[in-house]
Order: sequence, then C-alpha cells, then structure tokens
Amino acid sequence: MLVVHYVVKPQDCEASGASRIARQVFGAGEPIPPGAVWIDMIQPTQHENQEVQDYLRCKIPTRDDPDYVEPPEAYYAEDGVRYLQANVVSEPGVTFVICGPTLVTVRYDASASFEIFGRKLCKSRDHAVEPEAVAVGLVYTLVDRSAGALGHVGASLDEIGAAVFNAAKGDKTRRTEVYYRTLDALGREDERISKVRRSLVSLERLLLFLSAEGRAKKISKPVRESMKAALRDLQSLEEDASFKAQKVQFLLDSTLGFINLAQNDIIKLFSVLAVIFMPPTLIASNYGMNFKEMPELNWWFGYPLALFLMVCVAVGPYLFFRWNKWL
Repeated sequence: MLVVHYVVKPQDCEASGASRIARQVFGAGEPIPPGAVWIDMIQPTQHENQEVQDYLRCKIPTRDDPDYVEPPEAYYAEDGVRYLQANVVSEPGVTFVICGPTLVTVRYDASASFEIFGRKLCKSRDHAVEPEAVAVGLVYTLVDRSAGALGHVGASLDEIGAAVFNAAKGDKTRRTEVYYRTLDALGREDERISKVRRSLVSLERLLLFLSAEGRAKKISKPVRESMKAALRDLQSLEEDASFKAQKVQFLLDSTLGFINLAQNDIIKLFSVLAVIFMPPTLIASNYGMNFKEMPELNWWFGYPLALFLMVCVAVGPYLFFRWNKWL
C-alpha cells in the first residue's frame, strides 16, 4: 500500500490561499501525483516498489533485497540519495530514503506514529515540504511516542515497587505469589525499556547523519534548528530510560533481597527446631541402648523420669530463643 502526501497548488484548492498538503492512499496501477513530499510504503508489493522507483528514478530497498534486515551500512548516501535504517519501538526496522524533494519510508508493520504525523503534515504549509523537515517531524512524533512509552513504564515501576514493599510488611502467605509476579513484571518492563532505548539511539544516529549531510546539502536554518531540538529531546529521553533501567535493577535487587530474607527465616526456623529436639534425642538415644548394667531400667519411675527430662530439655531452649526474640 502506498500512502502519498503531496502538495496541492493554490489553483487546485477550492478555497483561495496558500498551497496545502493532501494525503491519499493509492492502489496498484494508480499514478503517483507530482509534488509528492512523503511516500509511505506499507508492506509494498513488487509492483508498487517498481512504481515508486520509476517515479523517483532511484533504488528503494525492500524485503526482496538480501541485506534489507541487516544492511552493510545503516546510514549512507549514494548518487545523491540518502538511505537510513532506523529501529522504531513499534517496528523492527524502518527504511528512510531521501531522494530529491521526496521522503520515502518503507515499513512492514502498522504504526500509529506514522498515521498521527500524516494527519499533522496535512495541516502544514509550504515551509514544511522539505524532505528533511518531513523526516525530522516524523522523528519528533516517534520521540513523543517513546516518551509516552517511558511514562507508562515509570507508572508500572511505581506500582511494582509499592507491591514489593507492601508485601514485605503484609501477609506472609501471599509473599511468594507477589514476588513471583514482581519478577515477571520486572522482566517485561526491562524488555520495554531496552526496545525504547534501542529506538532512541537509532533515531539519534539518524538525525546526526542528516545533520552532517545537511551541512553539505545546505538545509534551511529552521530545519537545522529542529534537528538540534530533536537531538536534545532524544538525549534527555535516553537519560530517562537509563534512570528507569536503574530503577528496574533496584527493584530486582530489593525483591531478591526479600526472597533471601524469607528463605533465611525458614532456615532459621528449622535450625531452632533442630536445636530444640537435639537434647531429647540425646536422652532417648542414651536410654535406648539397652545395656545390661543400666540401673534406671529397673526403676519404676524411670520411664516417666526420661519423658520429663526430654520435655524439660526441649522447653528450655525454646524459652531461651523466645526470650532473645529469635522466634
């Protein structure tokens, strides 16, 4: 599918005024109108790819190319055409191609960011028709979506942290379930942060390449300023992602620490029980030897005495542990 954003001249508009940008979905065989600013190729067929190549007179990478997923160079220029490969949060890879006055994006998954920016672009005027400006505007939209994703991660981490520390003070029978859910949730949040950071780094490299190429291509000053602002936003989001990754590690360490404390309590309980039952076991073992010369075996009160001694030596350590608050 081809979603083409193209300039509509004033004489083609119903109302008088400046030219505007129209958005239209073109089917197979429909000619691409002149003045195309952005061609968004979504799961393009071979025929659609050939149509765009004939329109721009340059090569457009697609999945049919053997090195599309892992190109030798993610950012390069060839015969005046700039090729850029970026990882986006919602997609494993998006190809940007800047050929003359047109930006081409090639993607194979749905992305709300592209739809949002497409509607925003249709409200723009002549000053936004440079392909570099379109690329920067699209990056801005992707950055906003990344910021929203990090915001959701932060809210989730706050909930996870509250659940972990409340479980440490709550019902002991539910701790294991809470800790299990916490470890699972932390793993998922860490994966989300990793995807966002990978996307931010990829977009930052894309902007740096565009900025370097822009000095040679003499990109207009407003577009260069937009690139600088976008880079600052990307760097601030990368710092935020790093902070949230550290928070995930902190919550993971805290959860594992609580699990170790719970295990230590269990081990301590078994150790105390072993100490409590050790003296009675010693007494029972002594009188269970049944040697011939054991005078206690002939006492009529020998059996009750042995039971009494075993109870005393068991209760004594228990009271000692309770007095020291070890139980």
